[in-house]
Amino acid sequence: MDLNRQIYGRYTPEEWVEYCWMPQVRTNETPRKWKQRIWSCLQYFKENDLLPIESKKYFNARKMIRFQDGTSYAPTIGIAICLSCNELVYTGKNIKTMESHWKSACTGNKYCELNYEDFFEIKHKPESDRTFDDMRALHYYELWMVNAIKRIKRAREVGKNMRACVLIQHKWIELCIAPMV
Repeated sequence: MDLNRQIYGRYTPEEWVEYCWMPQVRTNETPRKWKQRIWSCLQYFKENDLLPIESKKYFNARKMIRFQDGTSYAPTIGIAICLSCNELVYTGKNIKTMESHWKSACTGNKYCELNYEDFFEIKHKPESDRTFDDMRALHYYELWMVNAIKRIKRAREVGKNMRACVLIQHKWIELCIAPMV
C-alpha cells in the first residue's frame, strides 16, 4: 500500500493540509470573511465526499492557540457553517444550538437523511428493535417536520395578511370612487 494513503487515508497530502487548516479562523478575521475565504475549498470537499462524518452536516470554526513548548490546540469558537443551508450559525459552546437552528431557521433539509417511507418504516418498528442510528434519524426527521410546519404556518399568515391588504385596497378604492358617482 502507498505510504501516503496509509498516512492521509483517501486524501492527497495537499488535501489533508488544506483540510487541517481550513477551519482555522485567522487573527482579526471576521466569521463572514472566514466563510468567504474557505468557501471554494469547502465546496470542493463536499462535492468530492472528502468531509469526515463529523463535518457532513456542519463545519465548526476553530482558533489556533500556540503554547510556548511548541504544541498547539485548536478549540471550536462557537461558530459553524450549516452545510444544509450554507449559513453561518452562532453555536456558542453548546452543539444543541445547531439542532435548534435546524428546527427553526434552516432553509435546507440535507441534515435529515430520511424520506417519508423510511421514517414510516422505522416509526412502526418496536422501540426495542430500533438502533441508535434509527433513533438519531427519527430525531432529525422530527426536527425537519417542526421546521416545515413552522414555515407553512408562516406562509399562511403572510397569505392572510396579503389578502387583508388587497381587501382594504378594494374598499378604499370603493370609498374614493363612490362619492364621485
